[in-house]
Amino acid sequence: MNGYFVTGTDTGIGKTVFSALLCMALNADYFKPIQTGSDSDCDTVAALTGLPAGRIHRPAISLRQPLSPSQAAECEGRVLSLSAIRLPSSCHPLVVEGAGGALVPIAPAQDMAGLMVRLGLPVIVVARSGLGTLNHTLLTLEALRLRGLDVAGVALVGEPNAANRRDIERLGETPVIAELPLLSPLTPDTLRAMAPGVAIPPFPEKPDLDAWDADHVWRPFTQAKTASAPIRAQRGQGARIITEDGRELIDLVSSWWVNPHGHAHPAIARAVARQAHVLEQVIFSDFSHEPASRLAHELSLALPGGLNRVFYSDNGSTAVEVALKMAYQYWRNQGRPERARFAAFQGAYHGDTVGAMSVGMSSGYYHGFEPLTFKVDFLPYPATWLGDLDVEEKEAQALALLGNYFSVHADAVAGVIMEPMVQGASGMRMVRPGFVKAVADLVRRTGGLVIFDEVMTGFGRTGTMFACEQVGATPDIICLAKGLTAGFLPMAATVATEAIYQGFLGDSFDRALVHGHSFTANPLGCAAALAGLRLFREESTLARIAGLEAVHAKRLTALNGRPGLAKPRWRGSIGAVELTGGDSGYGAEIGKKLKRHFIDRGFFARPLGEVFYILPPFCLTPDELHAAYDTLEEVLVVLG
Repeated sequence: MNGYFVTGTDTGIGKTVFSALLCMALNADYFKPIQTGSDSDCDTVAALTGLPAGRIHRPAISLRQPLSPSQAAECEGRVLSLSAIRLPSSCHPLVVEGAGGALVPIAPAQDMAGLMVRLGLPVIVVARSGLGTLNHTLLTLEALRLRGLDVAGVALVGEPNAANRRDIERLGETPVIAELPLLSPLTPDTLRAMAPGVAIPPFPEKPDLDAWDADHVWRPFTQAKTASAPIRAQRGQGARIITEDGRELIDLVSSWWVNPHGHAHPAIARAVARQAHVLEQVIFSDFSHEPASRLAHELSLALPGGLNRVFYSDNGSTAVEVALKMAYQYWRNQGRPERARFAAFQGAYHGDTVGAMSVGMSSGYYHGFEPLTFKVDFLPYPATWLGDLDVEEKEAQALALLGNYFSVHADAVAGVIMEPMVQGASGMRMVRPGFVKAVADLVRRTGGLVIFDEVMTGFGRTGTMFACEQVGATPDIICLAKGLTAGFLPMAATVATEAIYQGFLGDSFDRALVHGHSFTANPLGCAAALAGLRLFREESTLARIAGLEAVHAKRLTALNGRPGLAKPRWRGSIGAVELTGGDSGYGAEIGKKLKRHFIDRGFFARPLGEVFYILPPFCLTPDELHAAYDTLEEVLVVLG
């Protein structure tokens, strides 16, 4: 829809009169989403413009007290929500007038700028023309731009001031589109006489993004010849992805498992923006900076005992590559080059770079790349689920095979890598914590290094900050990514014990870990990570996860034994179940059908073949999670 959102540098600035003028200039409808106090801005605009009642769209929210929306709502015992406000349908352009200024609060963690983002219209700022306007106007423009809003122009109300106009346009990099004197008398005729002086900014042209995508973009894990066009995301908020066509999809997969606190969380956005104004990047081999030092300190405090040496990289795959190189070179530096074998677990996935593919070869994702990889020994993984009567026997057999393996190769193993408790990409396959501890103890007794890949399981996914806390075993090396930066920026960390780190110290360069990335310890990523870690404390995130786990347990237990479903399991925020009776594997048709049905019902799910799973942002409410399971049951009926 074409239109503008009119805000001001303050209340009582003249927004309503300017909104009426803009309606005249554009032949536009008028909408006041939130009205506080007994005066009606809708009535004022109707009287000035002469618009019929059908083109004056009444407030979505009306409050009696002339206060900020949040305070007025508090007086009435109400809690407002931006989700209650939608743009009205109209065949004309639309002028939307805000209440107060850009940052006036509407509800907890919701303000007028958030409403502007939600409605998606370019913004016009109304400001006074006289003394003090430069500071107020420039601050408002900066606040709007930090929210990613498109500012179309500034309207100055009061006696024209050429110097202020010049400086607003120069310093604010925004055109002044109107200068509206204080009209006396203010009548429809005197206001209409000002309409020709409004330099109406053109509505932004929309490029053919779909064509650009089709012509230039190569998407991951996608067969472009047969895939449907991608859903075009416009913005995110909380657990929701808002599409360009106005749909809201609840994100049931945390956008590939990276988003713990919800999309566009304002605290993290502010932290990244603040850091971007200070230091965006510096070469980390020769410099350090506060965010990197502080994050390393915070991670060493959050991780279980002894993991205190942080090596930064770019993503989960590189975190694994670093861990493998650490383990391999550690033994070489110790004068034990015969310790060069790596073991991993059947079905494990550790990323898509060559080393990560090597230790994940049994996952089934790398057909054709085998010649590029190095040899890895794959150990049995006794996956379990609700009602698994054979779990103890499977674990005993697996541990016996592991014992035999280490009796043969005890002096040759450099390290064993494992996704503790949950194998993600192979279908949310789960093992009990006791098995993981038994594996770690066995590796330690034989002298090998224990490597935990917590790229997915880290940062609360399994109900504790790190899965290894539930296991009761601390690895020698741990790999972190995904939730590390709360979904904002690509960054990873491989964290080792002091003993591992000391093994690389010496007088010659060849003992050093010669590995690095251009954006190692990027300050913006570190700032996002620090803000995300603070939110775990400030928002009681682990308690939220416990609430989600309770819903998983209730609903998956109820589904246990249902025809067509098998192997329900859950851990922390993760719930999974398998659909039987059809094809299997990553490209299984049942997964594609489930995905389409969920999108039609307002959810984004991305089954792993026949495995349906939910791994949501932790801000998802229990009621929303129940609704997702309700949808699963409805879809199962539809699919027969």
